[in-house]
Amino acid sequence: MNKYMFIFIFSIVFANETVDKKQEDSNWKTKFIPIVGQFKNQKYFKGIILGSLQTYTAYKLSHYNKSKQIGKRNTYAWWTVGLYFYGIIDAYVDNNLKNFPKNKNEEK
Repeated sequence: MNKYMFIFIFSIVFANETVDKKQEDSNWKTKFIPIVGQFKNQKYFKGIILGSLQTYTAYKLSHYNKSKQIGKRNTYAWWTVGLYFYGIIDAYVDNNLKNFPKNKNEEK
């Protein structure tokens, strides 16, 4: 146990990674706000649709929470969470595939 604790502390203390402050702020926004990630990837239509769906499901979640309809509230809660994580994963994949060639014959 002590060996693993030592390795963990050693790796944290001697980690030497510099990150540009502007890039760090941008990455934070794109990781936790999926719509920003879509716009950063220049997928404007997808960002608008995803943002609209997230807003609608959050509104319906709030509405059914106030009217005490637990079944529908839970359904919209799952939809809200699902759309949120879909947006994060989709923005991440789009960002990582932007330099990938579109055709098999296309050179890097």
